[in-house]
Amino acid sequence: MPSLLSRTSAVAGLCAAALAVPATAYAAPAASAASVRFAGGNGAIADRALAQAGSYGGQCKQFVNDIVREASSGRVLLGGGYYSDFQRAGAHRVSAKKAAKGDVIQLNVPGAPDSFGSGMHTAIVVANLGSHKFKVVDSNWVGPTRVGTHVWNPYTRAADKGLNVNIWHF
Repeated sequence: MPSLLSRTSAVAGLCAAALAVPATAYAAPAASAASVRFAGGNGAIADRALAQAGSYGGQCKQFVNDIVREASSGRVLLGGGYYSDFQRAGAHRVSAKKAAKGDVIQLNVPGAPDSFGSGMHTAIVVANLGSHKFKVVDSNWVGPTRVGTHVWNPYTRAADKGLNVNIWHF
């Protein structure tokens, strides 16, 4: 067994070698989390959803869950809740003005955003048309459990149903 002195020298040598490595070697890559999680960036979410237009999509939230999982090659998993699922998955809220292709619009119950309430809906932004209007792709809006596109003002629906609008960007 090596002596205490030789073990101490070895440890000191390793510590000195670690100090010689530049701090940038430990830094995360400069690419955004979205570009790492979604090949093609956040817009890949919308592209994947648009490819499903006309097909069975099920309920709106589950459709978005499935599309986000597929677009991220399984790296982003949303659960059965609403608001907290997006937070847990690393999404952050953006304003209507900053919403972009691939962002997710979620209508939530005020004061209980993980609860289900009448009138809630989840959709994926295809294009921001301004003035709180969006071209979206979603399921269960243009027809029962069908995927389709339409122009939507979520703020009008939220006001009618007493809900909040949250727009999530990954």
